[in-house]
Amino acid sequence: MRSSGVVKALKEIAAKEVDLAAEALTKAIKMVEEAEGKYNMLCQYREDYLNNQNTLMESGMGAEVYRNFQNFFNKLDSAVNAQAEALEFAKRHARKQRDIWQESQRKKLSYDVLAKRSDNREQKVQLKKDQNMMDEFAMRVSRVRHT
Repeated sequence: MRSSGVVKALKEIAAKEVDLAAEALTKAIKMVEEAEGKYNMLCQYREDYLNNQNTLMESGMGAEVYRNFQNFFNKLDSAVNAQAEALEFAKRHARKQRDIWQESQRKKLSYDVLAKRSDNREQKVQLKKDQNMMDEFAMRVSRVRHT
């Protein structure tokens, strides 16, 4: 009986760990989605700005305007690169959180198996006790009938 209580407590702790890991994984996935959205937005903005520059170049652009475009592209490229790094960090974090969640799931399942085994053992012990009581009862009834 005592071991089943311990297993039950461990099972409850493991279930809480799974819940916490699932929450952390959900947050990490959201971070990836947000970082990916920002990265895609910056890339699209850069492409649109490049198209705008090409259109202006076709119609004629002064050296000062061209330098301004190049300076802006340098800053934009830095922002794109920084966001790409942020996206990679978010992806690594999400992979780590997924691994933690999977490990907590495995632990919980292990405790589920242990709990089931413990329940089966207790059930067998109870069945044996019941059988012994029935045998003893049958013996007493048999003795009463023979006397």
